[in-house]
Amino acid sequence: MNAVIFDLELVKRFKVGQPSEIVEIGACKVNLSTKQMIDQFQLYISPKHGYISKSTRKFINMKKEDMKNTVPFHQGIEQFTEWLGNEYYLCSWGKDDKAHLINQCVRNRIELEWLKNYNDIQKQIGKIISAEHTQLGLKNALQLAGIEPVGKAHRGIDDAINTAELFIKYIDSITLNENILSKKEISKQYVKIKKMRSLQRSEAQKRRNEK
Repeated sequence: MNAVIFDLELVKRFKVGQPSEIVEIGACKVNLSTKQMIDQFQLYISPKHGYISKSTRKFINMKKEDMKNTVPFHQGIEQFTEWLGNEYYLCSWGKDDKAHLINQCVRNRIELEWLKNYNDIQKQIGKIISAEHTQLGLKNALQLAGIEPVGKAHRGIDDAINTAELFIKYIDSITLNENILSKKEISKQYVKIKKMRSLQRSEAQKRRNEK
C-alpha cells in the first residue's frame, strides 16, 4: 500500500466567472512499509483554450517549451490514474486540490471512482508541528520541521516532493483513512459550476450592453 502525495497548479484567472483549470499535476508515491519515496509523476495539462499564459507559466515555474508536452485534461487524468495503480491513499496539503479535481472532472464528465482514500495531511502535520497552527502553509511547515525544500514553490512536482518529505518525517504519527467520494462533495461542485456559468452569462450580457 502506498501513500500518493499530490499537488496541483492552476491557471491564473483574470475574468469574472472564469473556471479554475488544472495546469500541472505533481505527485510522489511513498511506500508505507519502507517509509521511502519510490516514484514520481509530473504532467502539464493544456487548458481548454489551449494556451498557457506567460503569467501562469511564470507563477508555476514552467518553461515556454514545456507547452509542447502538455496534454488535454482527460488524457492527463487517464495517465495519472494508470500511474496510481489499485491500492493507495491520496494525500494533499489542504483540501483545495481535491475540490479542484472533483470540479474539473465533473465539468469534463470524467468518472471519479479513483478519487478514494483521500486524506488531508496539512491538519494532522500542522498539529504535530505547532498546536496553535493547524493550517500552516507548506513553506512554514517545512521551516518548522527543519526540512530544506527542494526546487521552487508553486511548481507541482517540487511541492509534492517537499510535502512527501514532511509526510515521511511524521509518518508514524499520521493516521490515513479509507473512504470513498461522497455524493455531497460531488453535488457541491455541481452547484459551484452552475453559479460559475451564471456569472459567465451575466458578464457576457454586460459586455454586449456596453457595446
